[in-house]
Amino acid sequence: MAKLMQKQAKIVRDGLMGGAARISGTRIRVMDVIEQKIILGYSPEEIARAFSISLSDVHEALAYYYSHPEEIRGEIKKHKEIVGKFRKQLS
Repeated sequence: MAKLMQKQAKIVRDGLMGGAARISGTRIRVMDVIEQKIILGYSPEEIARAFSISLSDVHEALAYYYSHPEEIRGEIKKHKEIVGKFRKQLS
């Protein structure tokens, strides 16, 4: 009987990147991948090239988003609010 390899978790939440869900071993947040896919309309292959990550990493991030859409949408909203406040302070 073949032994199944245990897959290491690809999406993590820790102290890096403000606790946002990100691809393990990188500083690429799931929301970064989603923004590239949904807002910019990039294909998974284009996203992989843009971030210099594997296509598998892109699909892991997309799968995480589709399993946790409200969580990631909340992170995107929070990020936009922070950027908006920062821009307001600069002007």
